[in-house]
Amino acid sequence: MNSTTAHMHNVSKNFLHDLTPFDWESDLLSTSLIAETCLRRLAGDKRLFRELIEAAVADPYVWSKCEEDLVEDKIVLWDDMERNIRIRLRMSTRRQERLAHNHRFSFTNLVLRGKYVHWVYKPLATFDETTALEDVEEVMLHEDRANDCFTIHHTTLHSTPFIEPHTISLVLRGNPVKERAPVMFKEPRERDQFIAQQSQRGGDIEPEIAAKGDMFWRVGENQESTERRNERQMGRDRHAYWCQQLEEYGLI
Repeated sequence: MNSTTAHMHNVSKNFLHDLTPFDWESDLLSTSLIAETCLRRLAGDKRLFRELIEAAVADPYVWSKCEEDLVEDKIVLWDDMERNIRIRLRMSTRRQERLAHNHRFSFTNLVLRGKYVHWVYKPLATFDETTALEDVEEVMLHEDRANDCFTIHHTTLHSTPFIEPHTISLVLRGNPVKERAPVMFKEPRERDQFIAQQSQRGGDIEPEIAAKGDMFWRVGENQESTERRNERQMGRDRHAYWCQQLEEYGLI
């Protein structure tokens, strides 16, 4: 057993062995409590938390899923194909616009640092490429701060923009149940430039410039080209940077 496999074994032994199966569809409430227990246990064991973060670069399978993107970076800590769950860190790198979206999977999110302003929406009809900006209505608004935990079903339409850099969360997600999920800009990106950009509706890559009502789709890695995966692959320097930041913040 190599060191990375040993770390994974420790996670299973310490955090997963006494957890009942994850059932995001028929019992979301119970599943959310199970997922929260798992995330809080992991966040509370700083030594193991650090070991898993550092071990990601040594496991080609896990490392291939660690990403840098426009507004956030992700480090995968655990990928359990048997249980159909994945645990990963999300770290914001810049302010994010308000994006109404749902997900390809259900998940539980534990905020470790920073905060989200959390909108929940209701579409007047369907939510897809035919949906107009005014057809997505706000029904709830609240904040999620450090130590708050929330669970989102894959059908929920919401927005959790990063309002400050280095907002950090631990996420336990379920198995994808759809190939892609729609995203709508509720406010423009790059306000001084978006007018010169042709409206975006239908792409599978998050645009750097967008107007209100523009849409794109988030897809699974199996739907992305090799070039796109390479563009998003986290670099080792970036990983080292986050290890340093997480230590300075007292999270590991």
